[in-house]
Amino acid sequence: MTVLLTGGSGFVGINITERLLDENINVVNYATLPVPDEAIPSLEGRLGKYEYIEGNVLDRSLLDSVIEKYHIKTIIHGAAMTPDFKREQQSSKDVIQVNYMGTVEVLEAARRHGIEKFVYLSSEAVYGDTAFTENRMSESTSNPLPRSLYSITKYAAERTVLRYKELFELPTLVVRIGYVFGPWERYTGVRHTLSGPFQATRLALLNQEVLLPRPGIRDWVYSRDVANAIVHLMQKNELTFDLFNISRGQSWTVEDWCKLLEKEYPNFSYRLVDNPDEANIDFFGPKDASGLTIDRLQQDGGYYPQYGIEEAFNDYMNWINNTSLFWTEEKTISKKV
Repeated sequence: MTVLLTGGSGFVGINITERLLDENINVVNYATLPVPDEAIPSLEGRLGKYEYIEGNVLDRSLLDSVIEKYHIKTIIHGAAMTPDFKREQQSSKDVIQVNYMGTVEVLEAARRHGIEKFVYLSSEAVYGDTAFTENRMSESTSNPLPRSLYSITKYAAERTVLRYKELFELPTLVVRIGYVFGPWERYTGVRHTLSGPFQATRLALLNQEVLLPRPGIRDWVYSRDVANAIVHLMQKNELTFDLFNISRGQSWTVEDWCKLLEKEYPNFSYRLVDNPDEANIDFFGPKDASGLTIDRLQQDGGYYPQYGIEEAFNDYMNWINNTSLFWTEEKTISKKV
């Protein structure tokens, strides 16, 4: 079995690839950029085979040829731009084209080639303003009110994916990924909203003090849990629902994470600052958003998250100790559109 994973060079994509390969499932990563060189040994040392194809999701003919060449029957569509406010201003049309029209192109390719499973990677961001008015966001009762172009396009895309299921009997599944962090997260020039735990850990490795604008409470979810849940849902033949939140279901703060960093790195320090402008941790908003309910994931999907804060911290430290510090480098890479 071979899975086509679009946007598989992002950090969530690499985690998904590792999990698929461990299941002896081959992966074709269709993306505009390759995975970092440091990830290649990890991908090549697993059961399944990995291959990278440089491609844009707006390229209809290339999508067709790749699907035909590798006899693809399952697509996980994750290609997207995740801009911060500044990049959103600079690249508004690109965000819309890649995130929405790119999804339509992949859906159309799926129709043409009789794809048997289409998994769309959406985001908790689709809840938008609702995340600041409800204690927990539910797939069935919380009304998405997206505000940014990223969240608007993700919501439009996920509704389109589910509409294709109704119109064309295309077997689709949508997952809304929570506030994710973990191995392979890094500066890429494409993803600008880097997680709080990543930012704090990076500064600790660079021997810099962390300055927090607030504790930063979120329903943080570890990337390995996200990958495990997605592959688990992909492999299930019978599901009552076609839309799932994927998160930990429990909240903790970046300050809690910093306390663990203090134990790991004796010279590390952090503090809360009164003036947000002095902070060197960016939560990309003035308020903390609520977490996600995961009842569907557990009861219908049958997946129970494995990584609480301590389990995630221990695994993350193990990954850091066995990986070079390439991921701490801040750089900008131009995205091909």
